[in-house]
Amino acid sequence: MDFRNLPYVDGSIDTLVIDPPYVHTGRTFHAGLNRRYNNASTPGDHDSIIRLYAAGLLEAARVLKPKTGMLLVKCQDEIQSGKQRFSHAEIITLLELFGYEVVDLFVLQQTHTPIMREKYQLHARKNHSYFLVGRFKK
Repeated sequence: MDFRNLPYVDGSIDTLVIDPPYVHTGRTFHAGLNRRYNNASTPGDHDSIIRLYAAGLLEAARVLKPKTGMLLVKCQDEIQSGKQRFSHAEIITLLELFGYEVVDLFVLQQTHTPIMREKYQLHARKNHSYFLVGRFKK
C-alpha cells in the first residue's frame, strides 16, 4: 500500500513501521538492485526520495495516536553523482519539523559488500541502514 495515503482513521494507530524504497533509480544502479528493492516505483533522484519520505511522515502523523504513537522509519544514506547524501540526517530533521520526538536510532549492518558502480572508491561504502524511532508528540 502507498504509505502516503493510509486507509486508517485519524489518530487510531499505536505503532507504524515504514520501509519505503529509499534508493533512487537511474543509470547508476544495477537492474538487480532495482528489482530487489522495488525501486521501479521510486522517483529518480535523492531530493525526490526525501519528498517521498516527507509525504509519508505527514501521513503517519495523521494516523498515529497523539503523544503516544510510535513511528519506525527505515532509511539509508547514499551517494548521488559522487556526492554524499546523508538521508538519515535529513529525515531526522523532517521528523522533528513534523512534530515527532526522535527517541532512538538503530544501525543495521549488511553482511555482504555493497555493489559499486566504479572500480575505485571515493566515499565510505554504504553497507548499513538505519531504523529511526520517533514518538508523535502532538
